[in-house]
Amino acid sequence: MLSQTAQTNPFRNLWGVAILVFAILVFSIVSAGCAPLIGKLFYGLSEKECQSLLRHPEHTAIGINFLRWTNLLQFLTYMAIPAVLITLISHYKFNEIGNYKQAIQSRKIIGTVCFAMGMIPLMALITSISKYIPLGDFAAKFKQLDTQRQTMFETLLTMKTYQELAVCLFILACLPAFLEEYIFRGLLFNLAGNSFSKQRTAIFFQATVFAALHFSPFEFIGIFAMGVLFGIISTKTGTLWYASIAHFVFNASTIIGQFYILRYQESTGKNFSVDAFLSRPELYLSAIPLAFGGIYLLLRTKNHGIC
Repeated sequence: MLSQTAQTNPFRNLWGVAILVFAILVFSIVSAGCAPLIGKLFYGLSEKECQSLLRHPEHTAIGINFLRWTNLLQFLTYMAIPAVLITLISHYKFNEIGNYKQAIQSRKIIGTVCFAMGMIPLMALITSISKYIPLGDFAAKFKQLDTQRQTMFETLLTMKTYQELAVCLFILACLPAFLEEYIFRGLLFNLAGNSFSKQRTAIFFQATVFAALHFSPFEFIGIFAMGVLFGIISTKTGTLWYASIAHFVFNASTIIGQFYILRYQESTGKNFSVDAFLSRPELYLSAIPLAFGGIYLLLRTKNHGIC
């Protein structure tokens, strides 16, 4: 954790966290205006046509690419801009937050990949169980929202070429992995850490904010758990590199898997159920030792936290 300087900079505390979260929410609203801009400049679409594509995604070249570039611009607007602004007003240096100059160890990379791969089926299990939590009318509304998100996500991941795969990996895996880790496990963790006496409190706090800002009650528990684990990884290794890599591998595995599933279905004409595959008990039994083995390899050597 970075040394406390709240006396010299009033933003290096929970006030800084509040401003960061507020900025993310404000720029999320601002980014909603990016869709008509992308549609008009790149594809000559009217605002009505853009809204129609957002509500009812089409598996056409224009529909798919419109969603991809809109998603990219929106994500950069409500994540990158707040990250840069809060870093500057808090007088942090980017490397001071992430300690990116630390040398990466191959053993820890292997552990990171094993951990991320093992967590994929476990996260799917947690999310499936969470959907049975009784939330009344609240649950029905969010189920509809989740269905819309899933439809949009599937449209974004309609890929036929390796070039499209590379684009999706950049937009949906690389950017979220490094930007979200910088914001939550880096910036937010250190801002909050100056107000909490115990490091673990800051870890749980950043994970709570991380999960809440995904706006999905069914995924909250799973995302919170991942936020805690990513927080532990970053503090124990003293750098954001390994948490970012784990985050990337987790996201990228879904994208790559979808790419090859689509190719398999196109070449054989057979359907492949991801849900059915992830629900197999033997997968969970192998995922648990894989995840814990990865954590062991990653954290075996005792390191100091970010300082």
